[in-house]
Order: sequence, then C-alpha cells, then structure tokens
Amino acid sequence: MLKLTVEQLNYIIREGLKLDYDDLLEGVEYNELLNETVSMWIDPRTDKSLDDKAAVYNMPSGALASIYRKGLAAWLEKNRFGKGKDQHIEALSDVQAFITNKNNLRSNFPVEWNRVKKYRIKKHRKEEERRVLKLQKQIAREKKKREKEKNKI
Repeated sequence: MLKLTVEQLNYIIREGLKLDYDDLLEGVEYNELLNETVSMWIDPRTDKSLDDKAAVYNMPSGALASIYRKGLAAWLEKNRFGKGKDQHIEALSDVQAFITNKNNLRSNFPVEWNRVKKYRIKKHRKEEERRVLKLQKQIAREKKKREKEKNKI
C-alpha cells in the first residue's frame, strides 16, 4: 500500500479537483473526500491478482483495473455506511462477473469490453504473424537443403 503524508494527500486532492487554498473543503466533507480518494488506489497485491486474471482470460489488465475502480466507486455510491460486503471484495466480484459475463455485465462496461476485443484481435494478429514467419523460415530452410542436395549430386 502506498504511504503518503497528509501534505501529499492534500496536494493530490487539490490537483484532482483543481481547488485553490481558499476553496478547501471544511472538516467532515474534506475527510470524506480524503477517505474516498485513498480507497480508490489499487493495492499492489490486488494489482498482481488483476494481472494474473488478465493473463489467464486473455484480457488487458488496464481494462480489469478500470472495472475494479468503477466497482470501488459503485460501492461508495450504494454502501456509504458500510452495510453489506467489503468495498474491495465487491469490486473484485464485479471484475469476476465481467470476466464470466454474469448477468450480461459486459453491456454495462462497453468501453472496457471494446478494449478487450481490440486486445484479443491484436494478440491474434501477432500470433498469426509469428506463425507465418515460422512457416516462411521453415520453407526457406527446406529450399536450402534441397539446393545443397542438388549441388552434391
């Protein structure tokens, strides 16, 4: 987990909201905003698990991270006072539902789903190019062997 000082957090919030020193929020509002900002960061262990899921299911890790962050934000909107599941568990379940397309969840994330499709197409093209290059090299080797055999005879 990232460890930041209060000054660094203040700077992040001011830059994110483009607040001036005069416009800083008062007490409770500021603390709520601070807590929401801090909870939107992805823990390195969670980031690694998202990368692993992305590799297994042939998806870009950035798309899964985006869904994870949206799940964190959705939890804040629904569960302000901590009722129900933990925030990060809820976000990870959103990611898993997106991967398995549970309840047609991919239609709720069209941008991320388009990123996944483009990623898969690009990866498929690269694999095809590698396969074609491998076949071309194999054909070139066979031609060289034939020419050597003809020269020997």
